[in-house]
Amino acid sequence: MSGSDDENTGCSGRSVPEAGPDGWFDDTLRAAADLDLSFADPAPPESRLAEVNGICLRYLDWGNADLPALLFIHGFAQQAHSWDFAALAVRDICHVVSIDLRGHGQSARAPDAQYTFDDLYEDIDAFIPAVSLDSPSICGLSLGGTLAYMYASRNPATVPALIVAESAPESRREGRESIRNFTSGPGEFDSLEELVEKVRELTPWRSVEQVHSSLVHSVGPTANGKWSWKYDPAISTLHGSYGSPDVRWAALERIAAPTLLVRGEESDITDAAIIDRMAGAIPRSRVASIPNAGHRVSGDNPAVFNDVLRSFLLEQRSEEPPAPRSHGGTE
Repeated sequence: MSGSDDENTGCSGRSVPEAGPDGWFDDTLRAAADLDLSFADPAPPESRLAEVNGICLRYLDWGNADLPALLFIHGFAQQAHSWDFAALAVRDICHVVSIDLRGHGQSARAPDAQYTFDDLYEDIDAFIPAVSLDSPSICGLSLGGTLAYMYASRNPATVPALIVAESAPESRREGRESIRNFTSGPGEFDSLEELVEKVRELTPWRSVEQVHSSLVHSVGPTANGKWSWKYDPAISTLHGSYGSPDVRWAALERIAAPTLLVRGEESDITDAAIIDRMAGAIPRSRVASIPNAGHRVSGDNPAVFNDVLRSFLLEQRSEEPPAPRSHGGTE
């Protein structure tokens, strides 16, 4: 169903959704163990709501609010839990928040069934002060990466570090078409297992456990007993709303934050030469190329991605004077 299920897209009268179905966090940790991932301080997030621009947005708060803030922004047709492994990898050094963009995950749908890049950008711009994120570092993938670097270009004094994964002002057509073909496919499935196998056709290197632990947040049962995506099918209107690549190229030069540009070596979306051009345009940037990973780089090779992300954030921390911690905070 396109658009909002009711006329009220705000948070009034809405109950806060659970962070996930029963047992989801244990399943996530088991999937992580299968990938030899380890975390210093594993703990589940709190699911919260924030109303911005008349839209009720759900977000995950991973705790440790006295630490420097890090905002994760997911890609097209994804949701906040897309970052679970990465959030667990850095929650001991950051106050991690991951957002469901409007029309995605547990956030409300647009009342007019129309989505533009500017709509999502204005949501991010309003969300950061609404949830009291003080000068957050930002990490975004694909669509989320574009939102991240555009925000950093317009707020150069308030973003201490920027991570842009698999996002560039120009991208490969075949990769874009692959994503569109997948998201415009069947909207319902007979079982969760059927969908797991469909996703594994795109990412055969991922285990059944990893795909399952991710999909339980992206789909839900319907009234007719089938399974359906949680995102609004109308988000397809986003595709033609990004504007001119020239505007995005020009924006890169205004980014002041130390920037990590992450590319999956097997990506069908981003071209290595384009990422190198981005590095030349952003004054304080570097490139990290992740082996055995495609466009969904943080999930394709989470071990290497997490190591690169954590090292980059710690490096930026060591180059700055320590910020005063909240009174009564713990080390």
